[in-house]
Amino acid sequence: MFSVGKVGLWVQIQKMLYFKVQIEAICNCYYDFCGNCTHMTEYRYEQLEQRLREQIRIGQLAAGERMPSVRQLSRDATLSKSTVLTAYARLEAEGLIEARPRSGYFVAAPAQSTSALTKPATSEPSIQPVPVSVGQVLVDIMEKGTAFDLLPPPPKPVHDSNEPLRRCLARALRRQSRLEQEYYDEPQGLLMLREQLSHRLAHGGSQVNASELVVTSGCQHALLLALMATTQPGDVVAIESPGFYGAFQLLEALGLQALELPCSVDTGISPDALALALQHWPVKALMLSPSYSTPTGACMPEASKLKILSLAKTHGVAIIEDDIYGELPFGLQRPRTLHSYDDSGSVLLCSSFSKCLSRDLRVGWIAPGKYLEKVKRLKVVTSLASSATAQQGASEYLADGAYDRYLRQRRQQFRRQCDQLQELIVEHLPMATACSYPQGGLALWLELPESVDTLQLFHLARQQGITITPGRLFTAQERYHHFLRLSFAQPWTQERQSALQSLGKMIANTI
Repeated sequence: MFSVGKVGLWVQIQKMLYFKVQIEAICNCYYDFCGNCTHMTEYRYEQLEQRLREQIRIGQLAAGERMPSVRQLSRDATLSKSTVLTAYARLEAEGLIEARPRSGYFVAAPAQSTSALTKPATSEPSIQPVPVSVGQVLVDIMEKGTAFDLLPPPPKPVHDSNEPLRRCLARALRRQSRLEQEYYDEPQGLLMLREQLSHRLAHGGSQVNASELVVTSGCQHALLLALMATTQPGDVVAIESPGFYGAFQLLEALGLQALELPCSVDTGISPDALALALQHWPVKALMLSPSYSTPTGACMPEASKLKILSLAKTHGVAIIEDDIYGELPFGLQRPRTLHSYDDSGSVLLCSSFSKCLSRDLRVGWIAPGKYLEKVKRLKVVTSLASSATAQQGASEYLADGAYDRYLRQRRQQFRRQCDQLQELIVEHLPMATACSYPQGGLALWLELPESVDTLQLFHLARQQGITITPGRLFTAQERYHHFLRLSFAQPWTQERQSALQSLGKMIANTI
């Protein structure tokens, strides 16, 4: 038995070893970041990751085979345990290996082949400004609460796995005095939240001070402020096609014209198409989602971001960047924002917690650059102030580190659910002709035979309690009638699988 003194010494040694491992992990994961340089040094965990990836690719490590233990690999390769764990975590995020409780790491089985489905071709919208009319369908979808689900929410609350968030919000509400409830929050939002947000934006490469941020009532509110600050009624706004239906709603409400640009389901907006459009039309603003845009899940390459930013600077065009899906890559590292490359203040970065954390937590933000003073005034006009309680709770949640832990779980969950959806499409919707293969976000873009009108299918599906999102919602033109956006935001329960199977039967009956 240890004496009390020896036990205390042993505890101290364990703490020292723990902090040593944490420091090693930070050092092994550190990237030397410079705004003028995109080179990244290859570190030891990357070398190990590449070696193991190649062994899996050529079959040297077969599906289902147990990976070497962290201790064994650390000893054999003369690497720290934190280096091995980092390499394993990155391979797990890619879906190449999987951790099994109390058993170790194993090579993941390859996903069911979806080779029968090609990718949708680059879109070909008519490149000319048009007024916008969204229609009633979107209102019907929102009334059902099914914008990212085939089925309406259950009548009884389900277990909430994000208990830390609930506790933070509850504590914020309990601590608020009656005197605080009698006053509005400052227009820019709670300082402690803006400080936390400035740290989060650094994950995407953006260097923004708390004084340069404005808290909003969700991302849609941030996009509204950005459009109001950069345009006047009648102006032309360039936008992705297919693009976010909420953006088209805003253009309609503000009396703006939409100039839709061709997009790839892999790489997003075509810089060449933008260059051509800028030669012919007086574009005032460009709205886009470089990271995992809805509905396609496209992620823009860094070279395209730089080219688009250069074009916008040359023509004096403001860029409104919707980064709401940027925190949802299937891997460990999120893409850089387009905003992170901007040194002129012409990019207005907008986002919120609604897609990553909670739809009900209406806390968003905007980094408006040179439009800061305009946006502050418009915030007062459109919403006066934001909920101090929600801001305090969100700020505490970020400060505790709970958000990063939650994101790691959600990213892996969404990757699995996306893979499962692609398998279910092959099984239950064999008539589908093409499908996007996103590497992040919450949705994919499905192409059906041209004889299928998904707007008519929407009304037919509603009669059976199923809600779909027709392709026509993602444009101001008469296009995408035979497309669907399908989301993998929810687990594929038996009920949802049955709904997808029923949808497949409805489509088969219309062909």
